[in-house]
Amino acid sequence: MKNYPLITALCIAALFVRCTPCVPEEPESYVITFEDAPQASLANSPYGDNLYDESYVPYLHTPTGLSLGYAYSSFEYEGFLYSTWNGVVLSKWNDMETQGYLNQCSVYFKDPQTGQGGHNKSATFGLVYLGTDCEIFFEDPEKEMIFLSLFVTNSSYTALSMIHGDMFCKSFSREDQDWLKVTFTGHGKDGLEKGSVDFYLADFRTPSSGGIVDSWKKVDLSSLGPIHKLTFSMESSDTGAYGMNTPAYFCVDNIIVENLPL
Repeated sequence: MKNYPLITALCIAALFVRCTPCVPEEPESYVITFEDAPQASLANSPYGDNLYDESYVPYLHTPTGLSLGYAYSSFEYEGFLYSTWNGVVLSKWNDMETQGYLNQCSVYFKDPQTGQGGHNKSATFGLVYLGTDCEIFFEDPEKEMIFLSLFVTNSSYTALSMIHGDMFCKSFSREDQDWLKVTFTGHGKDGLEKGSVDFYLADFRTPSSGGIVDSWKKVDLSSLGPIHKLTFSMESSDTGAYGMNTPAYFCVDNIIVENLPL
């Protein structure tokens, strides 16, 4: 005796199995706060003495392979040895009073509750000093991720220079309509530019402009799409024959990156 109801039920079940749509997995996101950084990846003073003696270890975010570019170099001139650095280093310093490059590793922010300088009551942040090695990139040359956003604010060196002026820089004013801008540029694994996003660290261009940034501000980078590395450039209204007079520093924190959709 043939079992038609059973055969019918199996056919219907098979139909549903074949027609079930594939649901793509949600892209995995990472919030890079730098709070896991080892001591060797932190500036050891407001000046950052370890940035000048080859002992600083660039930070690597292990889960994503995201690296912070940093380079040290030294040279001799008329019998004296000089050293310099550029890149993205980590710091916990937030001296908002001391002017000058001896305080180059401080952020111009102090949380009123914790007294710390990082975003969202944290201690650690990234300090960017422009140069040829200043970039955020993935160690894997084939890897790309979407940079959703990051938070930005001024370094103390830059902010105090704009507020008070110094031997190289003017104090910023609404009368002169001064401004300081950072541009974030995304690059694909093929090296080509994917787009850029501007953010004003100081803006006196109109009476209602925000002035000098003194708190963490979110910058949306999602328009860059999937990128392999992020680079930086800066422009200032205080520019002379040799380029920008304003100190070329700013701070970043809480970088949010996301895997590509499957």
